Amino acid sequence: MENFFETYDFYMTPATAFPPAKIGELAPTKGQEFLILLAAAFHLGKPLKKMGIVDRLFEKSFERTPFTQLANLTGQPAMSVPLHKTEDGLPCGVQFIAARGKEGLLLRLAHLFEQSPLWIDLKENPYYSRKV
Repeated sequence: MENFFETYDFYMTPATAFPPAKIGELAPTKGQEFLILLAAAFHLGKPLKKMGIVDRLFEKSFERTPFTQLANLTGQPAMSVPLHKTEDGLPCGVQFIAARGKEGLLLRLAHLFEQSPLWIDLKENPYYSRKV
């Protein structure tokens, strides 16, 4: 990554591999929530890993977000900005990764996008709702 950023300021990818999930779509079921609490209370992490449950959870998450792994694994600063919409009008993020220590460069880029016609204002989106 260091070699890449000697030539380029940003590495751009989709933020996710799929359109945005609907609110609650990825939430664990009540049964899964109970098992998570039970596993935490009785330190069952190793048995769950041995049974392959942890791997299946990771694979499900990785399937949706394969592009974010690069920044996560290399420690590069990254941001996702809403620059695209699905046919249903849901915002889709575009991820930008910068060199280590270049968070300011990402913030300046985000500011430029906010001022541009590419920016998707979530408040104008019919799917946006702020629960207070």
